[in-house]
Formats: sequence, C-alpha cells, structure tokens
Amino acid sequence: MLGDGDLRDVASAGGLELGDYDAVVVGASIHVGHHQKQLVEWCARQASVLNAMPSAFFSVCLTAADDTEESREATSGYLADFEARTGWTPRLRATFAGALQYREYDFATRLLMRLLMKHQDHPTDASRDYDFTDWAAVDEFARACVALPAGAV
Repeated sequence: MLGDGDLRDVASAGGLELGDYDAVVVGASIHVGHHQKQLVEWCARQASVLNAMPSAFFSVCLTAADDTEESREATSGYLADFEARTGWTPRLRATFAGALQYREYDFATRLLMRLLMKHQDHPTDASRDYDFTDWAAVDEFARACVALPAGAV
C-alpha cells in the first residue's frame, strides 16, 4: 500500500491484516503514567507481525515538555515499559510533548490538570490551550516513517 495511508483507532483495528501494509506506525498517549490498555493489548497480539515488518511507534506525553534528565528518563521508561508489555520492538520510536488542551477538558479534568501543571511549574491559565509539540521533531519522525518500507532508516 505504499503511497496510501490508512488511519485507524485501535477499537476498529482488530480485523486488520498487517501483512497487507508496507509499514505500520502506531501512536498513543500517556495518561497517569501508562499507555492506553486497549492499545497495549492490540500491540501485544500483533507483536510477532509488527516485529517482522517495518514499524514505528510514537508516544505523546506532557512529561516530554520538560527538558530535564528526569523527564527524559521518565519518557524513556514509558517506551521501555510499552515494549516490555507488548513484546514489540519498533524500528523507530519517539516521544512528543503534545498539548495541554484546557478548553476541551470537562470541569473535573481541567481542575486536576491545573493542579498537576502547577506542581510541575507549567501554565495553569485554563482560558487557553498550550502546544508543547516540537513540530520539527514530528516532521523528522514522519520522514523517517515514510522511508521505513524502503529500508532507508
């Protein structure tokens, strides 16, 4: 399927024949220190196929917004935990900071996020959203993913 893209939510990915694809890129976010259970379980079921083909994984985590040794260790630990739990070792892996989307959160989530962000010395003004994404790093990762089927990584 080189040249074609197929975007799926993990809930609708159960019947996919991964062998029909030239490469697979999976992305997930971190919530309360873990990737979503449903995605981890899907990747574990597909691990043998994913390990045998060009594949990549990216994680979105606000911890990556901090440029500290502690945050780098935490995000590296999230990836290591994911790989240990799934048995899948993607050829490419990355973590991106993502966004703090106060305006999309319900009241309770907004309150919780403001408390967490205050503790981590991040913005707490809930009247706006904050994007911590390093878009140049995302572009670089995307280019590397496009090169996966050709083995140019």
